[in-house]
Amino acid sequence: MNPHLGQFGTFDVENYGDLLYPVIFQKMLNLRSKNAQVTKFSLRGSSNLQDNGYDSRAVRSLFSRGQEEPHTLVVGGGDLLRTDWLRVASHYKSICAEEGESLRPRGIRRRILRWRKLPVDEENEFRRRYMNYPAAGPFIIAPGHGSKIPAVAYCSCGVPFRFEEVERAQIADIFNRASFIYLRDKQSRDTLRAAGVTRDILVAPDLIVAMSDLFDAAAEGEKGRKILAERGLDVSRKTVVFHCNVQSPERSQIIFEQLQSFQKRTGFEIALLPLAKCHNDGGHLRELATRSGGAFKHVELNSIFEMISVLAAADIFFGTSMHGNITAFSFGIPHVFGPIDVAKRDGFLEMVNLPPDVKCESWDQMNAALDIAIARDNTFFQSRAIPAKQLVHGAFDALLKTLNFKL
Repeated sequence: MNPHLGQFGTFDVENYGDLLYPVIFQKMLNLRSKNAQVTKFSLRGSSNLQDNGYDSRAVRSLFSRGQEEPHTLVVGGGDLLRTDWLRVASHYKSICAEEGESLRPRGIRRRILRWRKLPVDEENEFRRRYMNYPAAGPFIIAPGHGSKIPAVAYCSCGVPFRFEEVERAQIADIFNRASFIYLRDKQSRDTLRAAGVTRDILVAPDLIVAMSDLFDAAAEGEKGRKILAERGLDVSRKTVVFHCNVQSPERSQIIFEQLQSFQKRTGFEIALLPLAKCHNDGGHLRELATRSGGAFKHVELNSIFEMISVLAAADIFFGTSMHGNITAFSFGIPHVFGPIDVAKRDGFLEMVNLPPDVKCESWDQMNAALDIAIARDNTFFQSRAIPAKQLVHGAFDALLKTLNFKL
């Protein structure tokens, strides 16, 4: 019998990549083992967000008595290997506010704050309520550290910044005791090495690169074109699927002008696809569509599976979403990374052997970047996706072998 796995990540956040990761992990596992038991965990817990088909338990339940515990907790994916508790809590604070959950202290703690006339610290209240477990960071947990979990593994993770000197001994101890570490770029590996981690670290592209081995590109593209046609796009014309996070008014104007210019030059349809509800990108993209007078179509979807289909239907994808770009890459679709100042973008390009001109450094370069993408056919990206997917499958097999799965 194969071991019972726990999966821990940001599976309670309405963001395309966060909700997609457990789906891809499960499909990768099902290719290799039909009787695998996986229990999903997140900070708050969740239920079928954006039709993802799974629930997740609040991770604090792992540290409670009387719960059935997994044999191994697999942490991933994304830039989770970090120690900034309150920054993570601040992001969740806005999600709680949208859902109407108050983070004001309750009971006696609330009365004490009132009596002392102290301000409410919602980030610390979120940490007390949902992150009250022993760990070096929200997702950096030692095996057996306050729980009955005998083993912890890391799968397709990133390390977004260097650790403070005072943190390094604890970080090194936790990761040197990990059962397995698979990081998604070399920069993340180097950051752990600088913190004193000496054990083996496997580096391979992001797990989502394997998507096209799990979803049929032709079938998904056909579904996507039907969705686009229902939203008023002429699917006999080529389509740019565009995404961006919320921008300043000045940058938003540049984006509008660049898209308008591109459409007039090429005749492409423009589909504006929100992928990060948690960041309110839908509102920003809706404004762009309204400003265009209907020339750009706002395609807001409630299902991550419909998002996959629309991405598969794109002739070009241009976006700031890391996993929107990775989905396009896996399907062999020409794509451009929008201006995002994060190391994970360059780390991905290096891992999958894509040239620097696949990224756009400023919004006023959009047309030039799109022209480069148009000039490349799908085989350019497919030729790089094939070896990248092989690396991902090899890393996943190595994970399961370490965890004593029968393949």
